[in-house]
Amino acid sequence: MMESIDSVSIVCWSIFYCKLKDGSKYYFSSSLERVDYVWEGIYAARPDLFLKHEYDEYRLQLIQYDHHQKRKEWFFRHKMIDLFNWIVVPFIFVSSAYIVQTEVFQIHNRGMYFFRLGMYSFLVLFVCTFIYSFVVKKFIFDKRVKFSLPGEEKIRNLEFEGVVVHRTKIFQLFTILLLFGGIIKSDLNMFSITKIHENVSSFKFKKGQTLIVDNRFNCLDCSHALQEGDIILFGKGTLGEIIAREGELVAQFYEDKTGRHIASESVIDVPLDHVAVKLANQKEVVMVRETDLLGKIQN
Repeated sequence: MMESIDSVSIVCWSIFYCKLKDGSKYYFSSSLERVDYVWEGIYAARPDLFLKHEYDEYRLQLIQYDHHQKRKEWFFRHKMIDLFNWIVVPFIFVSSAYIVQTEVFQIHNRGMYFFRLGMYSFLVLFVCTFIYSFVVKKFIFDKRVKFSLPGEEKIRNLEFEGVVVHRTKIFQLFTILLLFGGIIKSDLNMFSITKIHENVSSFKFKKGQTLIVDNRFNCLDCSHALQEGDIILFGKGTLGEIIAREGELVAQFYEDKTGRHIASESVIDVPLDHVAVKLANQKEVVMVRETDLLGKIQN
């Protein structure tokens, strides 16, 4: 069988194939446990198929990948820490954010609010887990395999790996708590973006421009109260400029032939819990409920 092999080629990190003289190919991957033994057997029988340094480099990769695959099977064996990281901590984060932030500004759409918090929670957990897993694999476990191979020692030290993973999860927990605290402190979850679909010359916005919306500015009597002159987003993504608050008088203006702006007779009080908003066309003025306010456009 070995004599019929014409060449050996590496496809990627853990997949290679043998091409026989009759043109047929046989693939090997990490799905085959200890596939590095196959690689070693091929080289022992046919060292003419590849150079020694190519054999050594790929053998190291196969062993590292095999250990990594087996390590996945017991990565979640620290159930109490995982339960705390993935369930208890996110719950504490969402609850704490809601308690702290509702004391400062109003939450009109609780469904969207908790959805954003949940997405931030998932993102932080996922990113931290990925980064710590990558760092531990790349700079601890893989290097350990590399240093042990000259002595032909390929057996995993399960006790050592268990200690490393356990401590990594603890460090990961502190990192997650720090990031969650930063999100709450900065109100990062209360910012969003919107994209302009057509030119709005009155507000100096261009088509395709992406705007940052500060969703904390969605109330009239809070720490982040909206003021006259603020450009806001309300309803289903409509832009407008606040020209009056509740209890103030507002009138429709028109321009005469000489260019003068004259107030019409329709002067009204802005209703309670409303603001008067001038639309982007600079002609219409609408009364917007406080609960329909989404946020203030950031300059």
